[in-house]
Amino acid sequence: MKKLFHQALPALLSGMLFSMGMVVTVVGQSRPTPALPVNEAGRGAETIRLNTSLVVIDTQVVDRKSGEVINGLQAGDFMLDDDSVRQEISHFSQDKLKLSVVLLIDLSGSVSPVLRQIREGALEALNRLKEDDEVAVMAFSSTTQLVQDFTRDRRLVVDRLEQIEKTPVIGQGTSLYQSLVEAAWHMNRASNPTSRRVIVSITDNVAWEYNFSGISEQEVARRIIDSGSMVCSLIVEGALSKTEKIFLRNREGETLYRRRMSVEPFVRQSGGEMINSDKNSIAGRLATLIDHLRTRYSLGYSPKGEVIDGRYHRIEVRLTDEARRRFGDPAIRTRQGYIARGESADR
Repeated sequence: MKKLFHQALPALLSGMLFSMGMVVTVVGQSRPTPALPVNEAGRGAETIRLNTSLVVIDTQVVDRKSGEVINGLQAGDFMLDDDSVRQEISHFSQDKLKLSVVLLIDLSGSVSPVLRQIREGALEALNRLKEDDEVAVMAFSSTTQLVQDFTRDRRLVVDRLEQIEKTPVIGQGTSLYQSLVEAAWHMNRASNPTSRRVIVSITDNVAWEYNFSGISEQEVARRIIDSGSMVCSLIVEGALSKTEKIFLRNREGETLYRRRMSVEPFVRQSGGEMINSDKNSIAGRLATLIDHLRTRYSLGYSPKGEVIDGRYHRIEVRLTDEARRRFGDPAIRTRQGYIARGESADR
């Protein structure tokens, strides 16, 4: 029976998108989603639509002290609860999924002094990808531009990256939220319906806008969730970002008239990873971020009871006591839950 399941599994997965953060999303998810409920921790819930009973969760296990990713775990090392009901993990893998990556590069004035290092770091990161992985490149400042559509042709991506410093809008503002929305929308153009999808934002994370003038944080989160993407970010620390930290340490930075935009909420909500880097370490840190995408575990289960019920499901992933003893009680990065709705629920 188990052998038959594993033989049938690829067919089951073919109609589904793997959300980088946590849960499977179904192909064709382009309709708007309702307002996201907020759980006790203040994090948004992911909406998923299911046309099979299989739910697949991306999970990363990290040593709390060193921050190193832990490999070598087996399915029996994990425990998974859906609404406090223990589930049987029927699918388990690591480094099996193809990647669809959008490199989202900040061209604002505060980042432009280190743009050469960012370009070289992006070129280095390409060497970490496999032959079947696809990459798109987008750049943003006051507006967002598609530099290169999804392709597996590394030479084509390299050529576009080498020209990125000539982008006309370089140094003109930082429309961070809008760029994330457009990157999420563009993820619908990814060619592989079962790829692990990730937006890699390379930015100094210094972005302000007038309150009420732009897209809301909740709307950005909805768009990212709808695309089935995880957001990861390389935070390039420059002179302006260090000055901002000093400023915010002594007074309230946000006011009635302006708000600070940060990539951090979307990294957290989507189960992603954020790594800091100085200008001299960009290539190595970005390569590490890409490598970590390969270390995620995929845990699949068929929920007990009715799953397409339109309500919030809380998911908890833990290691067994024995596994925690072996690995020193590591941290687990994963989403906290999802909303399950049928394909026809909002047509």
